[in-house]
Amino acid sequence: MDPIYLKKTKEIFPTLTKGLKKVADHLLSEPMTFAIHPAKKVGEIIGVSETMVIRFCNTLGYTGFSALQKEVRQQLLYLNENPNEELISESYANSFAKNMKNDIRNLEKNIEDLESESMETTVETILDSEKVVVAGYYHSFTFAHWFYFNLNYALGNASLYRPENDAGLLDLLPKKACIVIFSFYRYALDTIRLAEEAKIKGIKVICITDSRVSPVAEYADIIIPINIGKKTLFNKGPVTISLINSILFEIMLRVEKRGKIKSTYKYFIKDGEEE
Repeated sequence: MDPIYLKKTKEIFPTLTKGLKKVADHLLSEPMTFAIHPAKKVGEIIGVSETMVIRFCNTLGYTGFSALQKEVRQQLLYLNENPNEELISESYANSFAKNMKNDIRNLEKNIEDLESESMETTVETILDSEKVVVAGYYHSFTFAHWFYFNLNYALGNASLYRPENDAGLLDLLPKKACIVIFSFYRYALDTIRLAEEAKIKGIKVICITDSRVSPVAEYADIIIPINIGKKTLFNKGPVTISLINSILFEIMLRVEKRGKIKSTYKYFIKDGEEE
C-alpha cells in the first residue's frame, strides 16, 4: 500500500505547475533523495529552487520540508526492516545473478507503483480503437516493434509508424483511433512532434515513458510512467517489456472473452499454452 505522501502526490499531480510536477515526479521515482538531503540540495538535484521544493511540500499539506522528509524516512526505514530475503541470498554474490536481481528489484518497484487505472484505460482504449499506431524511435523502436508485432496478431489493426513511409498517416486514420508512443530519455524530437500532431488532430495519445514530466507527456491523454532510476537501456529493457506484456496479456484475455478472436491469435499467441 502506498504511503500517504505518495497517494497525495498522485492525486494532485495533474493540477500542479510544470515546476511543481518536476518535484513531484522525483518524489515518486526517487524518494531517497528527499530522505537524505536538505531542501536546498534536493532542489539542486532536481533542477529547481529550494523555494519550489518547499512550496511543493506545502501544496501536499505538510508544514515545510522537514515534515515531509520525516514521513519519507519512516517509510523507507520500514522497507529496510522488511527486506525480501531472496534478494540477499548467497547467489547474489554471483555477478550474473546480481545483475538479474537488480532487474527483479526494478520490476518489484514498478509493480508497487503501477497505476492500475491508467493500465485499464490503456487496454480499453486500444480495444475500442479501429486502428492502433505504435511509434518509438532509436532504442525505443525495439519496444514499439515488440508491442506492435504481438498486438497485431491479437487484433489485426495495429501498425508500426515508420517516418520514412508514413508521412501524412495521421490524416488517414479513422475517428476511433489511438497512437501508442514509447519515449525515453534522451527523448527523440520526432516522437514529441508526432504526439503533438496527434493531439491537435484529436487522436488519443497513450505514452509509455520514464517520467511524468517528459516532453511527450504534455501531449498524452494517458501516461504510463516507468521508474527505472538510472536512465540506461539495460535498466529500462526488462521493466518495459514486462509492462508491455502485461498489457498484451490483458488485451488477449478480453479479446477471447468478447469472442473477437482472429485466426492468427490462436496460432501464434496460444501456441504451447497447454504445456
